[in-house]
Amino acid sequence: MYKKMLPEFFGILSVNHYIKNRIRLKVQVLKDNVELCEELQGKMINLNGIKNVKCNALVGSVLINYDEEIIDPITLIGIVLNLLGLEEEIFETKNGKITNFFKELYASIDHTIYNKTFGILDTKSSIALCFFIFGIRKIRQNPILPNGVNLVWWGYNLLTKGGN
Repeated sequence: MYKKMLPEFFGILSVNHYIKNRIRLKVQVLKDNVELCEELQGKMINLNGIKNVKCNALVGSVLINYDEEIIDPITLIGIVLNLLGLEEEIFETKNGKITNFFKELYASIDHTIYNKTFGILDTKSSIALCFFIFGIRKIRQNPILPNGVNLVWWGYNLLTKGGN
């Protein structure tokens, strides 16, 4: 089995090195946590098929020598995740850096608008107000027919909601 075929979980666990009967894992929660490293070593050394476990809290890595006839590396990764209580964390939905950036940007803009208008407006109410103002302008320019977007919206509502 090749290193590229082994599962990795960004920011949680990665495979630094793998050869038959030996694997080095980088585990983020182990970094600077000597107690957790010692606890992991103590639990793993007692497992069937584990020959030796060395944990390095300085860099957050664990080196495991094992018998591949008894235990495979994928199962070993699962055991490490289980013993460290990381199973739920790997399945959590996480936002990417770009999404987080735009959320922070939106929060900053929202806060600024709220403060500059002395609490009268926020970002959503500002946008709604702009739509309302531009809608009134459109009605004044051509009061007979609504714009195309409104006609499409009305048509969609008639078809999906039966006109109610």
